[in-house]
Amino acid sequence: MTVDALRMGSAQRDRAATEAWWVYPAVPMLAAAIAFAWTLHGELLRMYGMTSDAWDLAYDQQVIWGITQGDWFYSSFARANFLGIHLELIFVAIAAVEKLWPSPTVLLIFSSAGLAAAGPAAYLFFRAILPADRRESPWLAVALSAPVPFWAAIQESARDFFHPENMALAFALLAAWAGIRGKRVWMWTFCVLALTCKEDQVYTVGVIALLMSAYGAPVVKKHWRFILYLAGGWFLIGTGIVQQHFRNYGYTDFVYYRWLVGLNPKIAVSPLAIAEALTRPEALFIVAAIVASMFALPLLAPRWLLLVIPPYVANVLSEHIPQNILNLHYVMLLVFPLMVAGGIGARRLLTRMSVRPALALLAAVPALILGWGTGGIPPALLAWNDVYSRPNAVAQLQTAASVIPADAPVNADAGLCVWLANRHTINDFPDMLDSGAYVVIDEEYYLGNNTNRAKRQAAADALPTGGRRLLYDDGRFQVWSPVGD
Repeated sequence: MTVDALRMGSAQRDRAATEAWWVYPAVPMLAAAIAFAWTLHGELLRMYGMTSDAWDLAYDQQVIWGITQGDWFYSSFARANFLGIHLELIFVAIAAVEKLWPSPTVLLIFSSAGLAAAGPAAYLFFRAILPADRRESPWLAVALSAPVPFWAAIQESARDFFHPENMALAFALLAAWAGIRGKRVWMWTFCVLALTCKEDQVYTVGVIALLMSAYGAPVVKKHWRFILYLAGGWFLIGTGIVQQHFRNYGYTDFVYYRWLVGLNPKIAVSPLAIAEALTRPEALFIVAAIVASMFALPLLAPRWLLLVIPPYVANVLSEHIPQNILNLHYVMLLVFPLMVAGGIGARRLLTRMSVRPALALLAAVPALILGWGTGGIPPALLAWNDVYSRPNAVAQLQTAASVIPADAPVNADAGLCVWLANRHTINDFPDMLDSGAYVVIDEEYYLGNNTNRAKRQAAADALPTGGRRLLYDDGRFQVWSPVGD
């Protein structure tokens, strides 16, 4: 073969590679679109079937609707300003959408989109962190990122409906990508967006700062401390001043750690008890599943893997269930540091050995198998199929609720609350039940995460003799008047 022929063949290969660059991000984009539709469909089935949770879906819906009405961050579930409980300023942006469409569907769209967007965002991050001169890099980036929206951990957060953390992961991954690529404005923008999702995202931004100190572009790397200062300042001002102001030095999540200093008589503190908490099988399984979903690549970056320890310890040492077993959205704070370790582990793998592109794609297989075998959304094997199969009853509920004045306080079964949350006072039955509230109960009620079945049944049985009047009964939904009305 002549030199000219070799040059021509090389040029054709380079041209083909250039023309096909869009194929790589197209795969995680397609996966994200499928995941968005799948996740949103499942969440809507539950919400329309009256099997959604009052905490935190109806809780957040009421706060966000209140913002549109000028009732800034008030929560009747807590009887307090929500900013004293969680610093989630991104609610303002969501409220701007709800000003035009005041529906809880908006929250589920944001949640599903945030979780689905973690896939393409992960592709950008992995592609940026992997060696640019290795032909395996784009293939491995695709294999690691495309399954992300289907991870068991992501499904766990999705079945908890809406939490801003569902968006924070994508923001963090995009901030990491922007910093590695030297896009300073975008990096700072995504860091701030992540911080607005919840006060605990200061840790996520702290991890971004450390990542930039090692792998950031030169224009970012020399200023990585300022990212850390941003996280620290947000924590000190947001948590130490703003939240304390609205909380009035009242309730704080730190109560869940009082057992560690012997202040909970129901839990004896001892080295054995702490060791058992740190090694909860459910929590360890969740972490192991995320590591396995990245083909165990985080294990190749052990020092970076250590960054998962602080949020892990903070969660499992809490008294709060399901936080201490990393169920529902509580797993999300661990996902970003684990993905950082996975990206760096993959980078180290490619610097040590050559991997055939087809073999690199095998990294997607464990994630997809684990997502199906341990996920919580149908058709995953551990899904609660019953809560996804109930018929749409919204129109029937709205007919029942039409006898209630629009601004009246309501106490309703957990699955109904989200549809009645656009009002100043709403609570899940029978929590904070008072004589001035209308009561809406469901004869086919879904027992919410925070509802005690015995207490709920006792309160329902007491309605006929409690001075209330039955205003509506269609065989499923009942509406009871305030006491003495």
